[in-house]
Formats: sequence, structure tokens, C-alpha cells
Amino acid sequence: MRTLSALLRVAVLPAVLALAVAAPAAVGAAEPTTDATVVAGTGTLAAKGSGYARIAGSYVLAGSMDGGWLKVTGVTRYTIVRVTGWTSKTRFADGSLLFRGVHGNFYIAGRTIATTISSPLTRFRATGHGRAYFAGEGVYYVNGHGPFRWSDGGAHSAF
Repeated sequence: MRTLSALLRVAVLPAVLALAVAAPAAVGAAEPTTDATVVAGTGTLAAKGSGYARIAGSYVLAGSMDGGWLKVTGVTRYTIVRVTGWTSKTRFADGSLLFRGVHGNFYIAGRTIATTISSPLTRFRATGHGRAYFAGEGVYYVNGHGPFRWSDGGAHSAF
């Protein structure tokens, strides 16, 4: 009986991992406009700018904002979300968190999550695997290479 259970785990685990790797692309499936950038892959992404940023995947994200809002979706009990300096916080039925009026720092870590930031000035660094979408004005660095403008169109895709 235990041997069958172990065999099932060995057979099912690769399928579950494959779904976990494929899911971040589905989480951040926003259609980019012509003046937006999409960056995808594994590594470290650092960005600073004004506008809209969405990071989806499995990652550790740390940064700061000077106004605006931040939303985290795909939150589970294993997801870490720490945000300081917010005016209001809303928890949705699906577990998503929305912070409005953020003038402070944030630290978010988890698997298959998505963080959306809209701010007149944000700075952050993400390490992990996923996809990032930028619209607005700013610069980003991918694995130490850059700066690339947010409006470059995603020619440098390796996050």
C-alpha cells in the first residue's frame, strides 16, 4: 500500500510541477499595448518608474511606492505580503489583497501569484521566475543588464 502511494506521488509530482510552471503565464495574461514592455524568464528584475507594472509568477518582490495602489492575487496561506504606509486595505473573497494610498514599502513572496502596481513612482526588485508587464515611463534592469526603457517593447526578455 505504501509502495503504491509512493509510486503515485512520483507519477503525479512532475505533472503538478509542470502546471505550476505554466500557470504564471496564465496569471499575467494581460494584452500589452504598443508602448508597453513584457519581460519573462528566470533571474532578477529591478525597475523604477511611473505608471503600471504587473509581475506574475513565483518570486520574492521588495520595493517602495510614493502613492498609488498595489494588488496581490493568488494569495495562499504560504504567501507573504507585507505592505507599510497604506491608507486602506481590502481583502477579496478569493484572498486577493488591495492596498490603496501606499506611501511606503512592500515585501511579497510566493508561488503562482501576481502583483499589480499603479504608482506615480515605484522602485522594486524581483527575484524568481515569472513575467513582468510595464506601461508608463521608467527603466528596468534584467540580471544586471540595462537600463532598458519601459517603452522598449520587451526586446530584452529574461526575468
